[in-house]
Amino acid sequence: MIKVWSLFVRLSHWLLVVAFFTAFYLRDSEWYREIHAYAGYAAGIIIVLRIIWGFVGSGYERFSAFPFDIPAALRFVATFFNEHPKRYIGHNPAGSLVIYAMLTIGLLTVITGILVFNDGYLPFDSSVLEYMHEFPAWAWAILVAMHISGVLLESWLHRENLVKAMITGEKKAD
Repeated sequence: MIKVWSLFVRLSHWLLVVAFFTAFYLRDSEWYREIHAYAGYAAGIIIVLRIIWGFVGSGYERFSAFPFDIPAALRFVATFFNEHPKRYIGHNPAGSLVIYAMLTIGLLTVITGILVFNDGYLPFDSSVLEYMHEFPAWAWAILVAMHISGVLLESWLHRENLVKAMITGEKKAD
């Protein structure tokens, strides 16, 4: 077994899961609007910390370990249709793109959410802001679904429990 994910990455991952699902579940509730907002703030803090960690962390957690490479991601996805895809210790090329997209869209969702939540201070109608918040929130939800599907598919293809790896931080070395 090899240590792949630090305690920081694992905790931030699962705390982001809780923050995202809390905010998304409560998105239409006026009763729980503050909880929705606090979950969004938490998600924003976690995303910013994870971005910083992508530059200062070590090993597979650094952005340099999973570059933004669209052609490599397309080649990787194509292997699902004609051969057995290569196993990666860290993120595979397609997973890398989804991670970058989730961090970016997640941050956009949080920023627009802050603007909507504090719309009383804005000199214009906030209905446009609400749309600008809902659109990335749904895009983020789609990316989360893609991430979960990819984790389950890759776990099945490589007979490796990737959810367990994100709990323990360890994966098979081979």
